[in-house]
Amino acid sequence: MKLSIAVLLTGLCGTMHAWSQTIPEQTAADETQLEHYVAHTDNVPEDDHHWQQLQVYTRHKINLNTAGIAVLRSLQLVSPLQLEQFIRYRRQMGKLLSVYELQAIPGFDAQLISKLLPYVRAGNELEPDYSWKDYIKKGENTLLWRYGRQIEKSRGYLHTDTTTPHYMGSPDKLLLRYRYNLTHYISWGIVMEKDAGEAFLKGAQQHGFDFYSMHLFISKYRCVKALAIGDFTVNMGQGLLNWQSLAFGKGAAVMSVKREGDLLKPYASAGEYNFFRGLGITIAHRQLSATAFVSGRQLDGSITGNSGYHRTAAETAKQGTLSQFTAGGNISVEGATGKLGFNFIQHHFSTPVQKGHAPYQLFAFEGNNLSGVSTDYEITWRNMHFFGEAAISNNGRTAILSSLLISAGAHADLVLLHRRYDKGYHALYADAFAEFYKPVNEEGLYTGISVKLNSRLRVNAYADHFIFPWLQYRAAAPASGSDHMIAMTYTPDKQTEFFLRYSRVVKEENSTDPQRFIPALTTVRKQSWRLQYKLQPAVGLTIKSRIEVNNYIRKDNREEGWLLFQEMLYQFQRTPLQLYVRYTRFMTDGSKNTLYTITTGMLYEYALSRLSGEGHQFQCRVRWKCAKRTTCWFRYELILYANVDHIGNGWEEVNGRKKSALQCQIQHLF
Repeated sequence: MKLSIAVLLTGLCGTMHAWSQTIPEQTAADETQLEHYVAHTDNVPEDDHHWQQLQVYTRHKINLNTAGIAVLRSLQLVSPLQLEQFIRYRRQMGKLLSVYELQAIPGFDAQLISKLLPYVRAGNELEPDYSWKDYIKKGENTLLWRYGRQIEKSRGYLHTDTTTPHYMGSPDKLLLRYRYNLTHYISWGIVMEKDAGEAFLKGAQQHGFDFYSMHLFISKYRCVKALAIGDFTVNMGQGLLNWQSLAFGKGAAVMSVKREGDLLKPYASAGEYNFFRGLGITIAHRQLSATAFVSGRQLDGSITGNSGYHRTAAETAKQGTLSQFTAGGNISVEGATGKLGFNFIQHHFSTPVQKGHAPYQLFAFEGNNLSGVSTDYEITWRNMHFFGEAAISNNGRTAILSSLLISAGAHADLVLLHRRYDKGYHALYADAFAEFYKPVNEEGLYTGISVKLNSRLRVNAYADHFIFPWLQYRAAAPASGSDHMIAMTYTPDKQTEFFLRYSRVVKEENSTDPQRFIPALTTVRKQSWRLQYKLQPAVGLTIKSRIEVNNYIRKDNREEGWLLFQEMLYQFQRTPLQLYVRYTRFMTDGSKNTLYTITTGMLYEYALSRLSGEGHQFQCRVRWKCAKRTTCWFRYELILYANVDHIGNGWEEVNGRKKSALQCQIQHLF
């Protein structure tokens, strides 16, 4: 009977053959998560570990019949409820005969399966038992080189007969990465990076690159679940105490609110701040696991606003002036339906950290020592999944997050999340679900629903209401707000997607009344409408368009903006060449309604654009597989602004109305 079901599902999925040929593009709902992240943190992420991992899975697919929960969770594509349904199905029905059998599992629709297919398979072989020689010989080597620069020189690079440039280096940005990886077992490598403006083989950088990172990571060797030497990240609970991997917040993927990932991970990215350097180990025996780690790092004189740039004499003078020692650990008990963990971390700084003197910084951290403990949990019971974390810092202030995911039927999922973060709670590398970019001075309730009205139409919506009990940067009194979003995704066939979204954010900020010494709060509203579609009119050709309109209203001040882009991605059939072009037209009245778009960049790159003012943007990218295991990328971007005589400000100011950039990248596997 099971064989008949598998054959039937394979026949029904005959049109899905293209899914296994290429890595699928992000859905419109997924794009909103990343764009929301950049809009709220004003920071383009540099942690590309997840993309590296997925790329490896395309060449060494996960065996659905032998993979454990942790491996499937590492994909970050399956929700806890869907993962529970999969494990239950595999336990009751036995091994999968085909990957298309996933359609028989409740909660696995065509869109989810299309995301999974590039990374999974249904094999009959047993889990391999590798020796130390296998660890060293059976892996894959990856060498990646990336170069980029802004073509127009900004003010920091200009000089005269009597003055030298403000920046000590060239506008070139360089990245070189080597990594050896045997999936799930061992990884080692080195990352070298130079940012634009930093010196190279001269001045303060006599040793070449400004940033070096090395790691050795071993997994699944006897009782050692994970061993990290060198650079690594630590991810505890739901991010209240420590979370250093990339994690998103609100967006059209309304059910993606849970932080999931391995506690220890190797660090092989170019970001210069959010990681540890030292030793970490996880020992596991049956249902019990214990983790301990130590780290020693030299930071740039401050734990806030650490950009990692060393372009000028002032920036270089701060380099390595603050020593940070960190130690921590975790004990977890995991069963078939739940998990309970206890976490601890402590930081010591060589020089006392000083907080600012502004009123909103009254409860900020200061001193030499910062520590905290937390407990996290997750429980699955029938169609419900409970999870959360409670943490306390060494000043006695607390942070609590609790959430519930419910599968309300075959076509509806619900989420309820409550958080309460004290105004004096401190955690250095915290990254939990919040309206603010870190879990402090906030209390809120988030509710979301995802309903599949039929096989082609899905509706996602959320409502988030929050209050800030203490002052904020732009609020001189306790404030409150709300955030609402509704999105519809229509997929009439496997090659077509229509996406419609409306969002509305209401907050309180300081008024601009010059007559008041202490500004009163005023209500600000921001609304956004987005229509996006993607289709494949011919083999190898994908077309995507977006229309977005937004407005920002503050008393009698109103700023409006709009964006329109048209893009084309074409994969040549007889040549290993892919061409991507996009044209964008945009207009905003000011910086309050800046527009954000994610584009198809180069492998492992988060290519995001912040667009404000009025202008045109043109992007072109070529991917060429010039040899069996060598791939090249070339990318060019041009922005033309209207009615301006310079772009940017400070040392990044560019004369004229044009700004362009060029990038190239080569990856070789051996």
